[in-house]
Amino acid sequence: MLKQTHRWLTGLVILALVLSGCTAVMPQTGAPRAETGSQKLEIYHWWTAPGEREAADAMFAALHAAYPDIQVMENPSPGGGGVNQRVVLQSRIAAGDYPDTFQTLGGAELKNYVDSGVLEPLDDLWAELDYAAVIPGPLAKAVSVDGHPYVVPLNMHIQNILYYNLPLFEELGIEPPTDFAELLTVAETIQAAKPGMAPLALGSKEKWGDAFVFDSILLEAGGPEYYVQFHKGEIDVTADPIYREALEKFEQLIPYINMDHSALTWDQAVGLVGAEQAAMTLMGTWAIGAFTQGSNWEPGVDFGAVTFPQKPERILLFHPDTYGMTVKAPNPEATMDWLRVVASPELQIPTDITQGGLFARTDIDPTEFPDPIRQELQTYVRDHPDKLILDQHGSILPATAQPIYWDIMATFLAQPDVDKTIQAVADMFTTYGVKEASAWYVWP
Repeated sequence: MLKQTHRWLTGLVILALVLSGCTAVMPQTGAPRAETGSQKLEIYHWWTAPGEREAADAMFAALHAAYPDIQVMENPSPGGGGVNQRVVLQSRIAAGDYPDTFQTLGGAELKNYVDSGVLEPLDDLWAELDYAAVIPGPLAKAVSVDGHPYVVPLNMHIQNILYYNLPLFEELGIEPPTDFAELLTVAETIQAAKPGMAPLALGSKEKWGDAFVFDSILLEAGGPEYYVQFHKGEIDVTADPIYREALEKFEQLIPYINMDHSALTWDQAVGLVGAEQAAMTLMGTWAIGAFTQGSNWEPGVDFGAVTFPQKPERILLFHPDTYGMTVKAPNPEATMDWLRVVASPELQIPTDITQGGLFARTDIDPTEFPDPIRQELQTYVRDHPDKLILDQHGSILPATAQPIYWDIMATFLAQPDVDKTIQAVADMFTTYGVKEASAWYVWP
C-alpha cells in the first residue's frame, strides 16, 4: 500500500494535467444531491460546463428512476471540475480514502488508474450485460487493459469536428472544408469578406485544444496507420517528412486563428462562433451542447458540422466518458447498480443527447438524436466501427507524456519553429518511453 500511495503522490501533478475531457474549471458546492435513500453512492465527475451540468442531472435522474433508494453524494469534496477535481480525487486515493466511482476517460488515463491498482475489473458485469456485443470493438479496447474491462463507457465523443456558422457560409457561398487545402481557402475567403471576424476560433488556455487542431492536420498528412504509429512512438520524427509537412501546414493556419486564443478555454472559443466573432472552430461533439445551451444556436439552422479531415479517408478520433468501481468502494452494491444504469439506453439516451456525445451503444436508434449532425455520426459509427481511433483526450500517448506534448504544441503556436519542435517531440518520445508505454494500444 505504501508503494501504491507513493506512486500516486509522485504522479499527482502530472495526472492532474490529464485533460478534463472537455470542460472548463468551475466551482462545485460539495453538497449531496437532494434525493434521499437507504443506500449511498459517492461519485466524482467533472461535468459542469453548459450542456454538461444538464447531462449530469439526466444521469442521476436515470439512476433514481431505476434505483430510487440510492442517494447520490455528488462531488463531495470542493475543488471544481476537470483538472481541479482530479487533484482532489487523486489526493483522496493516495490517502486511501476511496469514493465508490468516478469519471475517467478511456485509453492512457484509464490505464494509469488500472496500473495503480485503483479500479476493479468488471468482466462479470460485462458478461451479465453482454456489453461487448452492443458497443464498437475499438471502444471496448479503449476501456480494457490486458483484455479485462475496467469501466463502463456511456458515450463516445468524436474529436475532429469542424463547426461553422451556417448562415455565414450560405451568405458567402462557400462549402465547409474537408481537407487542409480547402480549410485555407475558406479561411482566406472569410478573412477577406469579414475582416473583423476570426476565421478559426481556438481556445488554448488548457493547451490541449492546440493538439486537437494539429491532430487533424497530422491525420490527413499521414493517414490513420501513421497517426497510430506516431502516437505509439514508432516514428522517428527527426527523419520523417510527414511530421515536418504537418507542422509547416499548422504554421500556415496561425494567421487565421483568433489572437487571444491563449487566454480562452474551449467553450469560450465555441462562444466566439456563437457570438459571430469567429466563423469556425474545431472541437469535439461536446461543443454541440455548448452551442445549444450556451449560445442558443440550433444545429442545422445556426451552425453546421463536418468531420475534419475526410481525406485520405474518413476517420473519427474518439474518446469515451466512463465509470468504474474502486477497489475500496464504500458501497459496492450501489456502485454495481449505478454501472448497470450507465450501460443502459435509459441513461445514455437522455444524457448523450444533452451533453453532446454519441451513444456508446450502437443498438440505439440514431434518430433518437434531435440533430442531423449526430444522427449521421452515430449511423457512420454503427456501420464503420473500424474507423474509430483514440484521440488526444483518450490518448494513445502515456499520461506522463501527454501534457508535455500539449506544451510543445502550445509553444509552436506562440513561436513556430519547425526544427525545434521536431527535436522536442523526439526528446519527449525518449524521455517518457512512449514506444514501450503505448505498446498496449491496438488499432483497429
